[in-house]
Amino acid sequence: MEQSCKTKNKIAIIGAGPSGIYCAINIILEFNNYNYSDYFIDIYDKSQPLNTLLPTGGGRCNITNAQSDLRTFISNYPRGEKFLYSIFSRHSNSDTINFFNSIGINTYSEDDLRIFPKSNSAKDVKNKLLNYLNKFNKTNFINKKINSISQLKNYDAIIVSAGSKTSENILKSIKQPYFEFKPSLCSLKIKNNIYPKGVSVKSLDGDFIFTNQGISGPLIYKISAQNALKEFPYQIKIRLFEYSKLKELVDKYPKKSIGNLVSSFIPKSLARVIIKDYSKNACEISKKELESLCSIEFCAIGHLKGEEIVNCGGVDLDSIDKNCKSKIKNNIWFCGEILNIDGYCGGFNLQNCWSGGYIVALDVVKFILNKKGIKYV
Repeated sequence: MEQSCKTKNKIAIIGAGPSGIYCAINIILEFNNYNYSDYFIDIYDKSQPLNTLLPTGGGRCNITNAQSDLRTFISNYPRGEKFLYSIFSRHSNSDTINFFNSIGINTYSEDDLRIFPKSNSAKDVKNKLLNYLNKFNKTNFINKKINSISQLKNYDAIIVSAGSKTSENILKSIKQPYFEFKPSLCSLKIKNNIYPKGVSVKSLDGDFIFTNQGISGPLIYKISAQNALKEFPYQIKIRLFEYSKLKELVDKYPKKSIGNLVSSFIPKSLARVIIKDYSKNACEISKKELESLCSIEFCAIGHLKGEEIVNCGGVDLDSIDKNCKSKIKNNIWFCGEILNIDGYCGGFNLQNCWSGGYIVALDVVKFILNKKGIKYV
């Protein structure tokens, strides 16, 4: 029986990803605070619960980021920054870490502030979250794709936390305003890809790697996110190293080849591609030429389809209230990737899922308790 709820308070969650599961857990915990049990939650997804969590953080699950300053934290979202101030002020990265610790997922922070489970296993995070949820016996997983809200007529509250690729029909079914979904964090194809494949570069702007079709890595994901709404082709300029440091080497070793000196900062295989006169004495290179070697430019001509990590676009934030509740339909909420919010690599997209799921959970509980005449504090 698909709609298993027989109580008056039936809740549907569309999408069993991080945001949907976290939302379900917090609905249960909040109802428990009021000793209220007259409800049940159906979670719809055509895939297995939390499967989308497994590849995150390279399989280690980059749960969140340890950045403590809210303004700095939110600056890592090219879209949704203003909306997130209210969301994160009510459920922060610290709140998230405390929750995971409470269910047996201890964490650690890397030098770049990314937070990972000590197990370094996304599978471990998935299993602990689902085991914790299932112990309450208040949820039912239904292996079914939802294409329209009309399929869920008998529910008191509906939470849409489906991924961007599967949610467009749902939004159309209720005439919810949204922006077209487009790849945000993704690798880029470049014109004239003459660079050494598989070579990694640590630049002043961040790390990237050359691939068969173009460029990839954390820096490229960030650049692609910043330019997600641009039309191809567009130019990219990356600062490789500081001119002053190269000039210092040239002054110290004027008779050494410019190629060898530049190879002090970047892989030699890359230096051989970008320097026309690799063996020329460094002292014979003009200041203008030296400065040109300190950066590299590409022409991005497209993204690699199917390899996007995160998409931008989704529910127009002006069409929901501060609790992510639809202004179009009174009993529908949104959280996770379906919102027009996306962040850079580093745990920021998962934090949006955790915080949004939590905020929606509390508002759904308030909505149902108010209908029952129970005062929500």
